[in-house]
Amino acid sequence: MKEAVMALGTPNPRQREFLACRRKYIAFGGARGGGKSWAVRCKAKLLALRYPGIRLLLVRRSLPELESNHLTFLRQELAEGAEYRAGEHRFVFGNGSTLQFGYCGRDADLDRYQGAEYDVIFLDEATQLKEQWMRQIAACLRGVNDFPKRIYYTCNPGGPGHGYIKRLFIDRRYEPGEKPEDYAFIPARVTDNTVLLERQPEYIRQLEALPPKLRRAWLEGKW
Repeated sequence: MKEAVMALGTPNPRQREFLACRRKYIAFGGARGGGKSWAVRCKAKLLALRYPGIRLLLVRRSLPELESNHLTFLRQELAEGAEYRAGEHRFVFGNGSTLQFGYCGRDADLDRYQGAEYDVIFLDEATQLKEQWMRQIAACLRGVNDFPKRIYYTCNPGGPGHGYIKRLFIDRRYEPGEKPEDYAFIPARVTDNTVLLERQPEYIRQLEALPPKLRRAWLEGKW
């Protein structure tokens, strides 16, 4: 566990809060550049190492997005710790844990999750997914074992899933069957991501130069 964290670096305070949260539904983000992708990869690795045999699923809108944001990094980070099966888009750890990658950019893509079971699901850039897609993928969160059952959402304002994520985590308006104590929102802004600001200090100026509505959403995390 300790070696895996050290190999990735030290989490900033918001990332640390994300990694430590034990709620069933956890949303992380708001603004752009807050270090969401790193936090997702780190949490997935830690869960896989801590719980032998756990089944993890990481979903984005498209396979190219998974490749550029996660697979490129994880193939290097897990080179000695897990086998990547390219045809299955899956890492298999020596302790039996698996990290599956999936995508959903259209209704037909939901067929691949029919009957699937996962212990933990990561919906990366969740607001780019439709509410219907998120709900149906969430139905895969089940299993008769002692592993934690959680869904992690990373998100920015905007996109087809904006209203759903905002209702649950920002407005905290719950429907019957949704328990408020199950939900946690951890805000993150680019100013929290000191590593990015050190390596790319001009990024914050790029966000500041956006039109007012986008600037409020992507720089300030306004919903």
